Amino acid sequence: MLKNTNVQIFIGVAIIVAVLLGAYFFITAKSKKVEKVASEPDTTIHTLSPEAIGLSIEAKPDNKAVKFIIKKAEGIKSIEYQLKYEADSTAQERSEGGEDRVERGITGEATIDAGESTYESPWLDLGSCSNNICRYDKGVTSVELTLKIIKSDKKIYQVEDSLKL
Repeated sequence: MLKNTNVQIFIGVAIIVAVLLGAYFFITAKSKKVEKVASEPDTTIHTLSPEAIGLSIEAKPDNKAVKFIIKKAEGIKSIEYQLKYEADSTAQERSEGGEDRVERGITGEATIDAGESTYESPWLDLGSCSNNICRYDKGVTSVELTLKIIKSDKKIYQVEDSLKL
């Protein structure tokens, strides 16, 4: 009988130790996971419609430059933009074996001051300029604009729009 009691006590102590160790590892792992999640920024890119930020794209009457306007800029901290378009290649590009049409692009970024309700980009030339002499691309029929928006809450959004010229 004593032998049976000693075995029962040993099994009981072993179960208690196993439960305590399991609880310790569970709590330790969970707290490490919470710390890890809290320290990593949210890098999910959410999609917004152009209407959600009041986005519009305008071209100059001669279609040699475009700009974009955000009419609902409240809560936006910064913007990164990429403007893409296709144009006729230059004679030099074709003589070097290039295609008849080439893709061109313009990138940039802007910071929006807190409290600003609108943002208007500068005119973005569809071509290249140096020393106030510009060579505008020919054959541009449309532009595609992609905005990466970072809001004050550090969430990242993407907005896409296009304009036919």
